[in-house]
Amino acid sequence: MRVAAYYRVSSDEQALKGNSLFEQQERLSSYCKAMGWDPPTFYEDDGYSGKDLNRPAIKRLLEDIQSKNFDMVLTTKSDRLCRKLLDLLKLVEFFKNHDCNYTSSTEHFDTSTPTGMLALQILGSFAEFERERIRERVKENHMSLARQGKMIGKAAYGYNIVDGSYEINIEESLIVHNIFKWFLEGMGARHIAKRLNDLGIPSKNDVRWNEQRIRSLLSLETLTGQFIYNRTYRKESKTLVRPRDEWIIIDDHHDPLIDLFTFERVQELLNGRVKKARKYAADDKYLLSGLTYCGHCGEKMHGRTYHNKNTKYVCSEYVKRSGCYFHYIYRDDLESVIVHEVIELLNPIQKPSKLFLIVNNEHKHKNLDQRKLLEDQLDKISARMQKQIVGWEKELISDDDLKIAKIRLENERLSILTSIELLENTENTSDEFKVKEKVKALESELLSGDRLRIKSALCQVVNKIIITNGENVQIVWEI
Repeated sequence: MRVAAYYRVSSDEQALKGNSLFEQQERLSSYCKAMGWDPPTFYEDDGYSGKDLNRPAIKRLLEDIQSKNFDMVLTTKSDRLCRKLLDLLKLVEFFKNHDCNYTSSTEHFDTSTPTGMLALQILGSFAEFERERIRERVKENHMSLARQGKMIGKAAYGYNIVDGSYEINIEESLIVHNIFKWFLEGMGARHIAKRLNDLGIPSKNDVRWNEQRIRSLLSLETLTGQFIYNRTYRKESKTLVRPRDEWIIIDDHHDPLIDLFTFERVQELLNGRVKKARKYAADDKYLLSGLTYCGHCGEKMHGRTYHNKNTKYVCSEYVKRSGCYFHYIYRDDLESVIVHEVIELLNPIQKPSKLFLIVNNEHKHKNLDQRKLLEDQLDKISARMQKQIVGWEKELISDDDLKIAKIRLENERLSILTSIELLENTENTSDEFKVKEKVKALESELLSGDRLRIKSALCQVVNKIIITNGENVQIVWEI
């Protein structure tokens, strides 16, 4: 009898209950010896839950059974194989189809008979019930800890978890400040990831940065001192968002790395770029969808292909009401002009272009109010520090408390000063330089030859394109 003995544990708790890997292996060996079978071939999954079949050893076992290398699969209990009844029944059916039986060393059933299958199904139902109860208890425990503000899971980038609380990781916090600074200066997430990788700076788990990791970090409320739990949940392979009233939110939970004003500003830019880049990015037939406007009536111009196979950008006012005379421009002519103008910005000896005179400055008027708000926050930090000093002088707080407060407030002050510096750089930097830097950050996309990537990059660089008389082109650049 060729026997495959499978065993697993998912946590130290199971080992304490008598399910250790060593004990399971000993039981399986003894059972085979008592039955007069050959010594078994062992398959071990250490630290894997039975909630699904995504386990390395079980995958190897199934491949070997498919090759008909075994006559019997043996476990100490059916819940070692899996904890979902449906998965258990599918596995037993798979075994049968490949001339292999299944049994447990402690539960008596014979899968070759209807009575044995019934016994197996009952045991599988109890295993699934137990798993759901364990899941509920774990969730209730985590929810209780979250309501108390205690950290659950891994630390966010920029922090360490010490005694259940977030403490700032100085080295990582400096990287976080740089990431936000670079993004506000116009550098894209992909370019930031490349810069960090080139500098040899790893992410939290010592893996390389990518665009998604940068975007996730830029969107992380934890960096503002806010704690959020129970926002998402997994359903099969998808991550879904719960209604907001089910979230656990604690403000001022820990020391912030990024002030709230800077964070919100980044979210505006981030969401604007994503929406603009994705809204028209599903089709590469028209590179300038959503960007092209008629200079006569102000309506958008949409791509259309006519029966004679001429492809044009046509004024929507003309299409709907025939109300605009200079109503179209050929697609290939317009796109070649726009792409040429954008790529020319990468040329260091480029001569000034008449297309470069207009930029989108809708955010400039906010700078004065933003600066005043940041300066007010600096005044509040100074007042809070003075209160700490007064408390220390009156012996209301200890030397250690004063030191901790000083570090915390200095970090807040550094974050706000960084934001003020970014505002000053934005005010003092020429529009031409800003646009060129933005184009440079998207160079790989613009020169990729992939129309979808080029289209996405154009949506981030160009605010709108205005067409007059069917031939005059004016670009409003995004800064």
